[in-house]
Amino acid sequence: MPCACSNDAWSTGMAMSDAASEPARAAPLQPWRWRLGSLAVLLALWIAATGSGMVSGVFLPTPADLWDAGLELVRDGYKDRPLLDHIGLSLLRVLGGFGLGALAGTALGLLMGWRGWIDALFTPFIEFLRPLPQLAYLVLLIIWLGIGETPKIVLLFLAALPVAAVAARDGVRRVQFVRVAAARSLGASEWQIFRHVVLPSALPDIVIGARLALGIVYGTLIAAEIIAGSSGIGWMILDAGRFLRSDQVFVGVLVIGLMGVALDRLLVLVEHRIVHWAGR
Repeated sequence: MPCACSNDAWSTGMAMSDAASEPARAAPLQPWRWRLGSLAVLLALWIAATGSGMVSGVFLPTPADLWDAGLELVRDGYKDRPLLDHIGLSLLRVLGGFGLGALAGTALGLLMGWRGWIDALFTPFIEFLRPLPQLAYLVLLIIWLGIGETPKIVLLFLAALPVAAVAARDGVRRVQFVRVAAARSLGASEWQIFRHVVLPSALPDIVIGARLALGIVYGTLIAAEIIAGSSGIGWMILDAGRFLRSDQVFVGVLVIGLMGVALDRLLVLVEHRIVHWAGR
C-alpha cells in the first residue's frame, strides 16, 4: 500500500520542479520609473492646460514662467531679503519647535507609559491639546509673547509635544511583558530594564511619532508665518499672492514641498539607522 506521505513529498517535489522550469516572468517596473512616469504625465497636462489657453496664467503659470520666477527669486530675493534667508528662517523655526517638542514629548510619553500615576496626571492635558487646532491658540501666544520668533517656536513646540508623547506612551505599552519579566529574573534593576528593554522596544513607535509630529509642525509653521510673520516661505507666498504673482506663489509652494520631502526622508534614514530591526 503506497504511503500517503511519500505521495505528498512527490507532489511537492514535482511542484517545485515545475516552478523551477517555468520561464522567469518579466520583472515589474521599478518604483522610480512609476514616479518619473507620473511626473511626466503631470507635466504634460500642465503644458497642455497652459499652452492651449484653457487656464489663464494668472491662476496657473506655465513651466517657463515658473522657471523664470524661480531664477528671479534666487537672483534678487524677495522684498530685499535673499530667498535662502526665507528658507533658512523657516527651517530654523521648524527644527527649533519640532526638536524641543519631540524631545519633551518623547520623554514625557516614556514616563507616562512606564508609570501609571504619571499617565493619569498628564493624560487630560495631552488629550485636550492633541486635537486642538494649533492656530486656535496662536492669537493668545501673540498676546502673551508679542510679535516675533518666540510665539512661533512655542506654537510649534505645542504642536509636536502631544503627538510625540502619545507615540512614546503607546510604544512603551506595547512592550512584551515576557521581555521585562526575563530581565527581572536575571536581576536587572528598574533603570536597566527601562534602558535596555523598554526604550529599544519603543523606538519604532517613537520614530513614527516623530514623523507624524514633523508633518503637523511643518503645516503649522506655514500657517503661523502667514498669520504672524514678516519673513519665511509662508509669508512670501501670502505676500506674493496679494500682488497676483502666482508664479512666485508656485515657486514658494514647490520649495515648501521639497523641504518637507527632504525632512521626511531624513527621518526615514534615521529610522533605518537606529531601528533597522523594526518589522523583522
